[in-house]
Amino acid sequence: MTRGLWVLATWWLVSTGATAWAQSSETWERYLDRYRGPYRGQVIDADTREPLAGAVVVALWTRDRVIPLHSVSERYAVREVVTDAEGRFVLEARDVEDGAPRRTHHPEFRIFLPGYGAFPRYQRTPRGFIGGIFWAAGTTVELARMETRQQRLENLLYVDPFNYSEQPFVELPELARRANQERTVLGLEPYLLHEKVKE
Repeated sequence: MTRGLWVLATWWLVSTGATAWAQSSETWERYLDRYRGPYRGQVIDADTREPLAGAVVVALWTRDRVIPLHSVSERYAVREVVTDAEGRFVLEARDVEDGAPRRTHHPEFRIFLPGYGAFPRYQRTPRGFIGGIFWAAGTTVELARMETRQQRLENLLYVDPFNYSEQPFVELPELARRANQERTVLGLEPYLLHEKVKE
């Protein structure tokens, strides 16, 4: 292949990929414009295809607060729900989204089950653009088992409940409990109820 053809082929691949991404996300608004829930999905084992009961699904809403000359992003609300025996979840959020202030972002989701890689960093599927995947009928998330202690330690840092709440034992008790289970298995001290809690 000549250099000119190689450059043309590369440009075509990059531009079509960018176009495809833009088309997949073009209906994604940056901020909430109405209630988008309830949010739904199913969590399964990526290898066995069996449902994963007891996985914690966390939704975190942030908002951009405008102050003179700039804006700051701040946490607005957080909710959690646990998957049922079929690995399914439904997260209601009308109370959060109906009363949300202007410039509130769509929720970000985290899914955690001890021993498995967390969503959205370590899941096997879905891949690519994940905005809005839990709207309407929802989607299936495949979590793979973590193979090494190091992987599990990195995964645990990613889903640290204090990343999402200043009082996770109040707002995210199931995530805090499962994080403590994983910490114990890995030989770490569990979080205590009073740790890091803002007075």
